[in-house]
Amino acid sequence: MRSKSEVIIADLLHDLNVTYDYEAPFTGDDGRTVRPDFTITTDIGTIVLWEYLGMLGDPRYEAKWQQKRAWYVRNGVLPFEEGGARKATLVVTDDVHGVDSQAWLQIARKALGV
Repeated sequence: MRSKSEVIIADLLHDLNVTYDYEAPFTGDDGRTVRPDFTITTDIGTIVLWEYLGMLGDPRYEAKWQQKRAWYVRNGVLPFEEGGARKATLVVTDDVHGVDSQAWLQIARKALGV
């Protein structure tokens, strides 16, 4: 894992008995492949992609993220807060206001249905 926050997310998923793949390839309808931080297939077969944004505040990082987020939407991946989408649901966390592992745990429970 590339950051302490990703380790925290992995620990949360482990505590919830959720199996995940780290930086597994995810191919969109357009044939492009990206590597979300975590890919989870739920018990009912839905796919949840979890992206941790660790460098918000860096303009180049933020611009790259906006492009990736737009790509997700174009390829059938919508945020959990928007109800998810046909191909996958996107969960996004950051640490702009500090790491809030309890909030991340609640998001995981809701998004994953556990």
